Amino acid sequence: MIETPHITAANELKTDEDIRKVMASKEPVIVYQDRMRLRPPLPIIAYNDDMVKIEDGTTFLRSVTHFYTLSDEEKVKYKINEPKA
Repeated sequence: MIETPHITAANELKTDEDIRKVMASKEPVIVYQDRMRLRPPLPIIAYNDDMVKIEDGTTFLRSVTHFYTLSDEEKVKYKINEPKA
């Protein structure tokens, strides 16, 4: 069985390693530009040095958007369960 990497809630995803961990766990992320949330929480399906693509097909520039994992309160709000280990 493949072990899912542990992601701390409500962290900003800045590095490729952070994004890879979230992609492996299929955890939804929240996308912000400035202080405006752009999309509902959805998993990341692809990325490269310049862009990140989420599950609904929307592509975001990494240089102008910020990606965050959900906090425990947000997981309850959006009814997202923790993955079973």
